[in-house]
Amino acid sequence: MASIPHTMRSLVATKWCKPDEYEVLELPVPEIQDPDEVLLKVHVSAIQTGDTMLAKGSTNFLSKPKLPVKLGIQGAGVVVAVGSGVKDLRPGDEVYGTHTAHPILPWQLVGYCSEYVVTKESYLLRKPSHMSFEEVVSLLTSAITAYQAIREGLDLMPGSGSDKLEGKTVFVPAALGSTGFVAAQMLKKVYGAGKVISTVSTPKVPLVEKLMPGIVDRVIDYKAQDVVKEVGLGEVDFIYNTTWNLKSYYPLLNPRTGVVVAIAGAVPKSETLRHLFGKTLPFWLAWSCDLFQLYYKWQFWGTGIKQVFVSGDPGIREDMEAAGEIIASGKLKAVMTVVDFNDLDAVKRECAKIEQLKGAVGKLIIRIA
Repeated sequence: MASIPHTMRSLVATKWCKPDEYEVLELPVPEIQDPDEVLLKVHVSAIQTGDTMLAKGSTNFLSKPKLPVKLGIQGAGVVVAVGSGVKDLRPGDEVYGTHTAHPILPWQLVGYCSEYVVTKESYLLRKPSHMSFEEVVSLLTSAITAYQAIREGLDLMPGSGSDKLEGKTVFVPAALGSTGFVAAQMLKKVYGAGKVISTVSTPKVPLVEKLMPGIVDRVIDYKAQDVVKEVGLGEVDFIYNTTWNLKSYYPLLNPRTGVVVAIAGAVPKSETLRHLFGKTLPFWLAWSCDLFQLYYKWQFWGTGIKQVFVSGDPGIREDMEAAGEIIASGKLKAVMTVVDFNDLDAVKRECAKIEQLKGAVGKLIIRIA
């Protein structure tokens, strides 16, 4: 193994800002502090909406991270050093993973969009030899969230067993979004959904079948078509929502047995937020969220529709491993936009699409080494 340098390059926000002001700084290479930690030489990282929100200070009312904010909560690379308590990983191993678990506060921003990163062994999986660093990183966190969210949705559906979605009609808006592309494939390939319906903007319509062949049975151009008219009232059994337009999709649901799993676009219960944010959750926010649940009761009054908000937790090791097995099986196809770490203008441009929730295709991957 090559010697470990003293400094590294890292993509950061030096102030609360949007992507056009991101910088690459020379920072000290992090050192292993705890026995269960691993030092990686990073090959690829991914940037998602949460990174851009942290960088512009959108979450400062909950907890303010230290500046500069090092970007990237997931990535992949090669192990270069391990702590004394690391059990299974050794220098030279190719791994991928994250550095987050619930509660997520106080922030622990290790910054995978750097040349080196230190994380815990429990947050890492071995990279399948038949897959690239880019592929596994494009899938991991969205696969964990989808696995956990679909499981919770299944619990709300009548009957028993994991085959409740077989032959059912599911709706996943934003088929080419950074989370939607994974959910659509998992619902189809893993859970046997009979019909997958999704939405994209006009330029992306021909890309859906090209990038995910055989997954989406009905693609709707939400810019030119009325989604409810195209799908029909009460025609959907299961919604996996990834957008902020959830309310407009309620008419699609089967009024007797429809289920909504939302990873965005819905107000969670306070217990969900407490699990996510921990003891730092402001009382007023918890109270407001619980009060808002009355709206959902009114919205679904007289129906059998059920809804749950899910925030994926990579810290649940067995779920992370289950998602890793699905990834290794080849049932999920990577959909990604790849840019080079050295091309800062391209990095900023693609990060802006993530921040604006407009124009991105799949997961944004930053190739570092």
